[in-house]
Amino acid sequence: MADRQLIGRIAIAGIVVAALATCVVLLNGGEEPQAEGVAVVGEPTEAAPSRGPDRTITRTLSQAQPPPVSNDWQIAYELVGTGTATVVYDSNGLGLVHQELQVTLPWRKELTWKNTGTPPTVQVMGQGEGAVECRVTVGGTVVTSEKSTPGEVATCAGRLAPS
Repeated sequence: MADRQLIGRIAIAGIVVAALATCVVLLNGGEEPQAEGVAVVGEPTEAAPSRGPDRTITRTLSQAQPPPVSNDWQIAYELVGTGTATVVYDSNGLGLVHQELQVTLPWRKELTWKNTGTPPTVQVMGQGEGAVECRVTVGGTVVTSEKSTPGEVATCAGRLAPS
């Protein structure tokens, strides 16, 4: 039994290393385009328009304003099963992984990630003595789910779709 757990932990560590390498390649694979310089040629042919007199504009805001709408990613990771498990998960969508040992199942982790304009990558892996099911939800909707056989690793991972 101890050998299976060791093999499972080594498999999780290998998956974590592969995920980190993938994130590094995705994040650093392309270079930002350089801005081109702008050259000014010649003199203006017309005089600049004259400026009118200064004015003061006053506007009164109403007291009741709606709260700002958040476009952040509301992520929830879940492991379902019985007993305890080892769990590895990405905590920010950029490949920063955490590992927790001997968590009691069921297990849930809720995270809020800033929307940077690029959909993040989610990743949660779990391994227990029995079958383990992993789930990832975004804004309350399940986006991926996977169930393992007893003693094996359940992996839920992938890039989220643009919102």
